[in-house]
Amino acid sequence: MKKLFVFLISFCLLLTISGCDNDKNVEEDIPDDIIEDIPEEPTPYPLFIGDVVIEYSPQRVVSLSPSLSEIIHELGYGSRLIGRSSYCDFPPVISQITDAGSGANPDIDRIILLSPSVVFTTTPISTMDMFRMEQVGIRTLLIPASASIEDLRDVYRAVGLVFEGLFTGIEAGDNAFSAISRACDNTGVVNIGNFVYITGDFRAATGDTLESSVLSCFGTNLARNGINYEFDFELLDENQPDIILISDKYTLEDLLESEYFYWLEAVLEERIIFINNTIFERPSARLVTLIEEMLADFRSL
Repeated sequence: MKKLFVFLISFCLLLTISGCDNDKNVEEDIPDDIIEDIPEEPTPYPLFIGDVVIEYSPQRVVSLSPSLSEIIHELGYGSRLIGRSSYCDFPPVISQITDAGSGANPDIDRIILLSPSVVFTTTPISTMDMFRMEQVGIRTLLIPASASIEDLRDVYRAVGLVFEGLFTGIEAGDNAFSAISRACDNTGVVNIGNFVYITGDFRAATGDTLESSVLSCFGTNLARNGINYEFDFELLDENQPDIILISDKYTLEDLLESEYFYWLEAVLEERIIFINNTIFERPSARLVTLIEEMLADFRSL
């Protein structure tokens, strides 16, 4: 995601330089017909996001990612969504939009019939499918899933750039993201202590995950040194968590039946908070509600 914005900054500078009048004497020597072809000022389009050219603000788009669909709605462009992922269920109105498959299994024939100008996805689409869409003028924009709060902010910015262009796109993304930023700006007000977060597939959220990035604003993740959700729960014997955060897919009984958790003090004393893991899987402004509910549960322990 960082490369995306480095490229955009370079592109903006190029446009700015091309529109500058650094030497009036040089301009006087340029023939009139050439001067007329020099743009007076840069324009919001076209722009590059990754290696995709966005030539204008798209009026018809398909989103194969529930998270991106929600973010598009948050930025005020939900009316431009004409196709959605099979997994999209929020906001509820999205159910009225045509199902176009998923990033892993897109319905390319249906997408072509819908005739969007841009298809958003967080999952790579096969080269052959991308080629088929490219042949009829459909751009495929891959925006990778977020592994940190900063990554999620950049997702908002990328969506803002697509719909609003160079001059206001990043600001639009930042404005939509601001509620999440404020919710995560804890600055030591609440400290839940040492924690471990158990995901929906009973793995630990390690330091390279969005879950850890968000929850670490409020405490210390004991699994922070793990990689890609791989963490040895037996290490909790050396440093017991003050609190257990776990997907609401599970129950206290599940923890008591687990060889790794049944003996932990946090489990025996029921210092446990259950979290809607789906929101981490499809991050959007609903993270604010997740954080508020988690902190309310913490205060009631």
